[in-house]
Amino acid sequence: MGAMTDPSPPTGVATVAGPVTTRMVHRASRGHQEWWRHAVVYVNEPPLLGPVATAQDVAQRIAQLRLVSRLGVQAIRIGCPPLPGEADEDAIAAVDELLRRARRTGLRVILRVDPLDPRDEACARYWLGRGADGLDLGPVDEDKPLSHARYRELHALLAEHARAEDPILSTRLSPEVQVRAAEMLHEDWLHHLVDADLLHVASPSELIASVTASLRIRDALGTAGAWLVPDVVEAGTPLLALSGALVVLAMPGAVYLRQGIEVGLPVKTSPERDDARTARTAELLAEQRGVPGTPYETIRAALRLRSDHRLGLAALAWVEELDGSVPENALSFLCGDILVVVNLGEEDLPLPEDREVLLSSGPLTVGPGDRRGLPRHTAVWMWQEPRPPVRDPRARR
Repeated sequence: MGAMTDPSPPTGVATVAGPVTTRMVHRASRGHQEWWRHAVVYVNEPPLLGPVATAQDVAQRIAQLRLVSRLGVQAIRIGCPPLPGEADEDAIAAVDELLRRARRTGLRVILRVDPLDPRDEACARYWLGRGADGLDLGPVDEDKPLSHARYRELHALLAEHARAEDPILSTRLSPEVQVRAAEMLHEDWLHHLVDADLLHVASPSELIASVTASLRIRDALGTAGAWLVPDVVEAGTPLLALSGALVVLAMPGAVYLRQGIEVGLPVKTSPERDDARTARTAELLAEQRGVPGTPYETIRAALRLRSDHRLGLAALAWVEELDGSVPENALSFLCGDILVVVNLGEEDLPLPEDREVLLSSGPLTVGPGDRRGLPRHTAVWMWQEPRPPVRDPRARR
């Protein structure tokens, strides 16, 4: 668990239709909002492409654009492509084509750069000028933090060279540097300071404390939350990983989804080429596409609902009572008009009978009286509003 677990009380209490009591912690965004405040960013780790990338390497990335777009994300992150003089003209032209294709399919492209590498700065200048949408600086280095002056230089680089509208600067926290969030956002004003704390929380109370503190800091400074989706290794089991994905994908702000999670694979961490993983990913994608309940279709459905219901810009409230007090081993919250319930206990959790289930990370159970139950380690999305009672047409008026 990271250090940002301030448990101080949230901003207000509200009651919504039906027997639900909530505690508001984040208000909805109104009016026009920049794309980065609610984007889902698809990332490969380690980043794809680099100074030795060939035209064939770039072509493989272009082929992935349609699949990524169909998944329902709004941006992709790549590495820092070659510059003229580092590769032949075909490779440079291929990167230009990647940027054009991404734009046509509605995807933004963010470059992963080393902020202390002069070569990467030259790369950032060149490709921002040709349509890239921002820079990702990678995880904050606890031993070698960037100076405030360096962050100002990077903002100036964006302002001078970016051709795209609303270019962004992002970096990622780790639990060790979580305490620096307020300082970094106040002094350096990063568009995305990605919070990895949810990868390490062990209970609903820890998650509530972490998210509440994180949003309080960001709301006070006018920036957006940004969250990292856990993979199967970080979550512990495939079932918990998919439940965790549904929790994070329902959060307001931006979300970073790492390659492999959408088909149930661990995140790749080695920079070496892994043809076996590539083949396995393709196999899993072929097996899961069109099959309800699989990781791919579950995450795809969550991304579609997230977009349709503007969850990235919605209000967030913790549910304290849902047909009675929410158990300690359960988590429940409202994001916009979506009610999320997660069962982290060992016994089935009864679900409200009057709300429609939109999505779940696993099959529900049916108990006495046809009462639906939420099994252990399972998450569900439901409508906030109860369904109106259906009148029996045989009944007298």
